[in-house]
Amino acid sequence: MLTRNRWVGALAALVVALVVGGTAQAQVKPFKITGAGVGPVGLPLPGQDPRPHWAIGTATGLGKYYGEGSVETLSAVPQADGTITGNFGSGPGGFVFYGANKKDVLATDYGRAEGNPGTFTLYPVGGTDFVAVWVAEFVVDPDRSAGKFAGVTGSWTMIAMSEPFNPFADPAEPVNYSWKGEGTLTFPKKKK
Repeated sequence: MLTRNRWVGALAALVVALVVGGTAQAQVKPFKITGAGVGPVGLPLPGQDPRPHWAIGTATGLGKYYGEGSVETLSAVPQADGTITGNFGSGPGGFVFYGANKKDVLATDYGRAEGNPGTFTLYPVGGTDFVAVWVAEFVVDPDRSAGKFAGVTGSWTMIAMSEPFNPFADPAEPVNYSWKGEGTLTFPKKKK
């Protein structure tokens, strides 16, 4: 009987350890985001200073968000089919998402991972207008994030598409776009 009680006690201790240990572990959670925004002063050509852009939408954990940052065009190469392809990334300060409560902040950089710049294609749609499609990995900066995102790591792939615009207009035309993305975020262990 004593042996059975020890075995039951050990099993109970193991269950408690697993439950307690499980709640103290980092949590990996799926992340989804959608939205739309504008680059109010167009897109920079390669070698030009980054230009601002902002977006609004909804995202896992943020609810309704507002985000802002800047974009830098790293390269642009005309192709024989009339498209223009190239690389891009976020400008200084990256892109920061603010949750509806203003306390939850998800700071990111995109197209900046070593060997993994963002890519884009400009598709001609008539006259001097193009539609842009951008693809980039948004990587969370845990030190600049706050609220429930403080210390969070992870990334997601964002795909964006513009409305028709003239990228060479002078003065620059605003660029309206929509985007969506999916990935995972890792939340740090909860402090006891």
